[in-house]
Amino acid sequence: MLPSDPITWLKIGGALLTGVGSLVLAWRIKVILKWVLYALVAHEVSIEQLRKVLDREPQNRPVIEGVTREVLDIESKLGLVLLIVGFVLLGAGMLCNAAGFYFAAS
Repeated sequence: MLPSDPITWLKIGGALLTGVGSLVLAWRIKVILKWVLYALVAHEVSIEQLRKVLDREPQNRPVIEGVTREVLDIESKLGLVLLIVGFVLLGAGMLCNAAGFYFAAS
């Protein structure tokens, strides 16, 4: 049975928007942390290989370049849009919840 009053719909919509916004932001944070980890691993591998070159030892892995550029490229496209969408959904959900409580009180 569906509710018939708009106050309940505002509260349901607010809860859904807040939930979806939170999930989008959580996913974005997970992806950002994954890329930070990739960048740190690449950095450490490169330092290790450069140290081997300085110590005149043979390299067993390549020196990795361009990781920062890749991370910035990924984050500047879809990542930024999803981050904004997540915050907008979170804010819209909170406003719907507040409006529902406001109209219920009046």
